[in-house]
Amino acid sequence: MNISVFGLGYVGCVSIGCLAKNGHHCIGVDLSEVKVDFINSGRASIIEKDIDVIISQQHQAGRISATTDYLDAVKNSEVSIICVGTPSTNNGHLNLNAIYKVAEEIGQGLKQKNTFHVVVIRSTVLPGTNEKVRNIIENFSGQKVKITLRWYPTRNF
Repeated sequence: MNISVFGLGYVGCVSIGCLAKNGHHCIGVDLSEVKVDFINSGRASIIEKDIDVIISQQHQAGRISATTDYLDAVKNSEVSIICVGTPSTNNGHLNLNAIYKVAEEIGQGLKQKNTFHVVVIRSTVLPGTNEKVRNIIENFSGQKVKITLRWYPTRNF
């Protein structure tokens, strides 16, 4: 499967590495050309045990690439995973602006596609965020979401 991962920080970098290790082709998307260049040279954009080895191996296998071109990433994938930061504001609320911006970008990409596409949010969000993201994607793509959004809470075992 071809997967675009928006955000090449901790969650995004680990995601492309692990998904590629499982045989998927991953396109990392980030505003930072430095992070994109790291991935495209087979180096991890973060420091985490073994991720540098995984990124290097999967890059050499041709399963990992990165770009700043979100339209191309959406066009060449079946799944988009949003892994951008949601920092706290001064009053303790989550700043979801990066998620909403990525939703706009995915919507713009989907406007150029007429095939099924899955969008996953892997960032920390508040209740109601999925519906807002759905509305943004629908507005920017001119298409209607055809499935029900689901939320899967993290379980500690």
